[in-house]
Amino acid sequence: MGVGPALLPLLHLEEEARGQVPAARGAFFLVWADGFLSKTSGSKWPGEGTAYTFAPFQASLEPLREDLLLLDNINYRFIRESPNPTGGEVSGHACFQGMLTGAHYRSFGSSTANNVAGGPSIDQHIGTGLKAMGYAGLTSLNLGVFIKSTARLSWRAAGDAIVPTTDPYRVFTQLFGDMPGGGSGGSGGMPDPTADRDRLMKTSILDTVVKDLERFKGRVGTEDGMRIDAHLQSIREIEMGLTAGPVTPPTGAPPMLPEGVNTGSTENAHITTKMMIDLSVAALAADATRVVVLQIGDQGDSDLILYNLGFMPGGEDGNTGNVNGFHSIAHRNGAEKDTMDTWFQEQVAYSITSMKTAGILDNSVFIGMNNMRTGQHEYNNVPAIIAGSAGGYFSLGRSVKLPNNTAQNGILIAVANALGVPTETFGQTEYGGELAVLRG
Repeated sequence: MGVGPALLPLLHLEEEARGQVPAARGAFFLVWADGFLSKTSGSKWPGEGTAYTFAPFQASLEPLREDLLLLDNINYRFIRESPNPTGGEVSGHACFQGMLTGAHYRSFGSSTANNVAGGPSIDQHIGTGLKAMGYAGLTSLNLGVFIKSTARLSWRAAGDAIVPTTDPYRVFTQLFGDMPGGGSGGSGGMPDPTADRDRLMKTSILDTVVKDLERFKGRVGTEDGMRIDAHLQSIREIEMGLTAGPVTPPTGAPPMLPEGVNTGSTENAHITTKMMIDLSVAALAADATRVVVLQIGDQGDSDLILYNLGFMPGGEDGNTGNVNGFHSIAHRNGAEKDTMDTWFQEQVAYSITSMKTAGILDNSVFIGMNNMRTGQHEYNNVPAIIAGSAGGYFSLGRSVKLPNNTAQNGILIAVANALGVPTETFGQTEYGGELAVLRG
């Protein structure tokens, strides 16, 4: 699905000059599970105001404090208020499918992996809104590291989930073409007749699928028609990727990825995470997309074991997975949890610093989210981290405690507005509009 990032500014330059496409601003959502912090005595969230202090697990954020807007007390109230006739689990683990939609679930599943979202996610709302204005890049870039669950963050529409890409080498090729020197099985940029034939065959197949869907659309109701439109949009993006050859991005250079990494192994999760962060920032810098969603692990992380921190596989711990997996560690909620939390905060700091280095942070926004506060299944009093002002939209350098029962919707709405997609409500309308406090 290469999009030829270098061509994108040329493709929408005229529209932008006429004011149809908002100036380039990007959003980078980084999401992980099992709580921002622990219940140990040394783990606490910063207090309110501008003179806040970080607990040791967030020390990596200290150099970035003027770039941050720290939020506390988010309530994922959609999980509590969604119709639940089957008695599905209501917990932080069950929140993944609604964190970026802010909508009541269409249905609860037999496990937290099988819940079905009740609306589109904010990345799709923003991306499709920008494309309607003439933006020519990807609607969104959806990435993941060591995902073993089917609990999805992003949804084109209710019931229509987006599966994140977990292979960074594939993402590199999608964005920039073959790795230098033909690394990772690439052809080094030389024409590949076999690949050309494959592309033509796939394009022909997709053309047939599009025609069938368009015929079928006339026979269904409005809701199903909207879902078909979302599928058609995705297929057209795939077709664009098949016919457009990837070229060097207009700003900066593609990231240098280590070759030969088994990116599907938890043993290399820390390496894969860095690769995905580097690709996310490079994609935004190249304006290949304006919205990235990267999730590290899934909603439970039963078998996410960080070897780089000294954890090794052990026995099974009931229904929480491996005894040294993040899920089990979060349940114990001790010093091991602090070690894991420190690493995750370092990934937040690395993401923000990388955006600064690429020169895009001031005109973009980073959003760090988790499905719990401490990993004890709570879905209220959850923190979040915003960095970057999106061209002055957000007021930074402070820590804010939100009023009780504040849903995340007002944050999602603000991100959409900051990126030039006017949005009054999103998800459940009763949860209100943009949070004014985000702008100071």
